[in-house]
This record gives sequence, C-alpha cells and structure tokens, in this order.
Amino acid sequence: MEEKNIITFMGEDGKAVELQLVERLKIEDDEYVLFAPVGEDDDAYVYRVTIEDGKESYEGVEDDDEFERVLEEYESLF
Repeated sequence: MEEKNIITFMGEDGKAVELQLVERLKIEDDEYVLFAPVGEDDDAYVYRVTIEDGKESYEGVEDDDEFERVLEEYESLF
C-alpha cells in the first residue's frame, strides 16, 4: 500500500483543507514542497520549507521568479 503524506492547512476562510505532498525539492540552499488538494491533480501549491525551533513549517512562495524556478526544477524531473 502506497503511503500518502497528507497534511491539513487552515484556509483563509477558516475551513480545513487537506493537501497531499506531491514532491520535495532542494534548490541551492533552499528546500521546497509541492502540495496538491487531495483528490485533485490539476492544482498544486509551492511552499518554502523553514525550520523554526526544530519544527518544520511552510511559507507560501509569492515571488514570481522564485515560483517559476521551483516549477522548472519540478518539470525537469520528468
């Protein structure tokens, strides 16, 4: 049985959203994760991984150039 990495985020509207880990990428000194809503294949969200007090957290990537760099790296895997 395939293990699925699913986490729950709180949306801006206060509703819980389940996201499944699609890929984890390391680009230079930064690490990123791509999450997609459970049951959807068309949308994905890119987050930069940060470590605070030994705990992993995620920051949304809002810079267009950084976002494109992550997507290009992801697409290069295929």
